[in-house]
Amino acid sequence: MNLYDKKQVKCSICGAFLGEILNNSSILFPLCGACTKAEKKISRKGIDKILVPIDDTKKSQRTLDVAIYLTKYLGSSLVLFKVMPNMATGEFSFIKDAMKELRQNAEKSIKTAKNYCEDKNVVAKHLVVKGDEAEEIIKTAIKYKIDLIVMGSSGKNALKELIFGSVSNYVMHNSNIPVMIVKEKSVKLGTRKPKVNKPKKLRRQGGGVSLSKMKQKAGMEN
Repeated sequence: MNLYDKKQVKCSICGAFLGEILNNSSILFPLCGACTKAEKKISRKGIDKILVPIDDTKKSQRTLDVAIYLTKYLGSSLVLFKVMPNMATGEFSFIKDAMKELRQNAEKSIKTAKNYCEDKNVVAKHLVVKGDEAEEIIKTAIKYKIDLIVMGSSGKNALKELIFGSVSNYVMHNSNIPVMIVKEKSVKLGTRKPKVNKPKKLRRQGGGVSLSKMKQKAGMEN
């Protein structure tokens, strides 16, 4: 090996000098350390944070199941989200008591959801805010740079949905962040059994005619 067997190379992105390599090297696009780190961040950018608005309904649990599955599959972080109605407390004690009860119920819902996640080997963060549920979901998703919102088909009862509209419908049509709507009767992810092709049954030759009758027809038996 001599001097002419090597060539000088530079980073294919920033142009920084890297050193010398053999002329027959298979390296096509050499990168410096800084550019390599930057490229890894870009290539790994995917669904890093998943936001899940929760309540005390069965729909919420099914939504949480889907979010947990995606968290494990994608290696994302899970954020549980609870919205409390914004009420002006003022000097009225009954309103203060109502807000205290709402806060306790919210904390209970969060604790139940976090314990459920831990049972599935997923550690979740949580947020509790006050305001309109649909608007706060969108605001929080933007503020905390959420990559995917996973929510049930509706966060209100049938009467409220009829009067005020669906929370999920509002979020889906007004959020710039991708939204996944989980229906209550949707199949649980990871539980569907793959189809197995059963071996075909061998059909009897001769249209079901016995061997003795076939021989008789062929004149092989008297």
